[in-house]
Amino acid sequence: MGENQNWPILCAAFVTQALTHGFAGSMGVFYVEWKKAFGEDLPGDGSSTIGWLTSSVFGVLLSTGPISGALSHHFGVRPVIMLGGSLSALGLFVSSFADTIHLLFFTVPLTGFGCGLAYASSITIITKCFHKHFALASGIASTGISVGVMTLPLIIQALVKYYTWRNAIMIVAGIIAQVMVCGVLMKPPSELDKLEETTEVNVPEKSTQDYDQEPRAYTRISTEDGGEMETVVIKNDVLAKESRKNNFGVILDSLGLSLIWTNRVYACTLPMFFLNGAVYTTFLVYIKERAEEVGISDYNAALLISIIGISGFVARAGHGRLVDKKICHPTTICAFANFLAAVSLPIIAVSEQYTMFVICVANIGFAAGLYIAINIVIVRGIVGVQRFPSAMGIALFLVAMSIMSTVAIAGLLLDYTGDHMAGFLYASIIQGLTGVWVLASHVVWTKCVKDPRWPSPLPSLCHSVPNQATEPRGEDKGA
Repeated sequence: MGENQNWPILCAAFVTQALTHGFAGSMGVFYVEWKKAFGEDLPGDGSSTIGWLTSSVFGVLLSTGPISGALSHHFGVRPVIMLGGSLSALGLFVSSFADTIHLLFFTVPLTGFGCGLAYASSITIITKCFHKHFALASGIASTGISVGVMTLPLIIQALVKYYTWRNAIMIVAGIIAQVMVCGVLMKPPSELDKLEETTEVNVPEKSTQDYDQEPRAYTRISTEDGGEMETVVIKNDVLAKESRKNNFGVILDSLGLSLIWTNRVYACTLPMFFLNGAVYTTFLVYIKERAEEVGISDYNAALLISIIGISGFVARAGHGRLVDKKICHPTTICAFANFLAAVSLPIIAVSEQYTMFVICVANIGFAAGLYIAINIVIVRGIVGVQRFPSAMGIALFLVAMSIMSTVAIAGLLLDYTGDHMAGFLYASIIQGLTGVWVLASHVVWTKCVKDPRWPSPLPSLCHSVPNQATEPRGEDKGA
């Protein structure tokens, strides 16, 4: 099946990401409402508790990645997305009846869990359907996040204004339920599941000095133009093969945990994901309250969240051409985006001008649009198509841990100091460390210990098949 026939699937993935990840980015609208409704019953003024609750949709959405990857691998993408849509809608519907905050601690994470199942599976289906134009297709799908962040905050704010937050969240539940319709359209092409014409490449036995010598297989897949594309499928190494002999090993392999000790390049990227997303989520949770502190109206505060969606849309739509055309290296894009976000957030904490808010918000949205999208490209290039769902699941789980801990700490700093500066500065430092780690990893894998799985100086999403007389391109030479 040519890639041109897969564009309806891309459209469905676009809508799915808008209604899941985009909705999670709009939860900051409920922060002020829940603080008014339940803040008196919580320690302090409830900033840290409600801030954590608001961000839990985002955190659980991302931490669901390993589970979604395993379910998609065994049952397919369509049922997982439909299950996710039903659970997220159910969680929101029950939330509308909450008389105390304790019920929300169950229903809000349930919403995040459902959104996570659908979101991660929508990423997986893109990797199965697009190869030659993967970065472009991934960028288009992820612009759904920006569209969701652009539109949903304004819609939710208007619903809250005219119908109260309880009725608003009930209406949003009906909107999120449309994810199930998108799931019906997502049927992956059968030929990608069969993986025909596979040729094994022999590699030396694993030595005690080698970290992860991985047997590879080069798989030939038909492309849209009638030609053939050859891509590397990284198979499990000796340790992973041995682990499959028992049920515990099957679980480790399905969740992608075996990649941690069988793929040193992937393992090196994990700290990057653990530090990622601090600025973006801290901003989404606390920006409405910060805006009200300086006299910005509710509508203009919600508009700031929409601005982050607009700038993110531009970044996500444009990065695919930069990568596919080999104009800019993925590492450079990722590091630049992280540094840009880290610089912008503290300015919001000290500024009282709406114009400066708009500029910094646009920078944060643009940066998030870049590094969220480019991380998908980097992971797929490192682990290959077959291991991508589980590998991306682990990465999203680490991002979730970073998000939830950072937002909670920022909330505690707000309760302790009574000012947003300390929390915003903390989030910026964490985000800046991500950029440093990306650059350090690039130096290590391209200069010190060269490994072809790290994006090459001229990035390509598909590895070329090496000459049979030469050494296999993906083979480790020893750490």
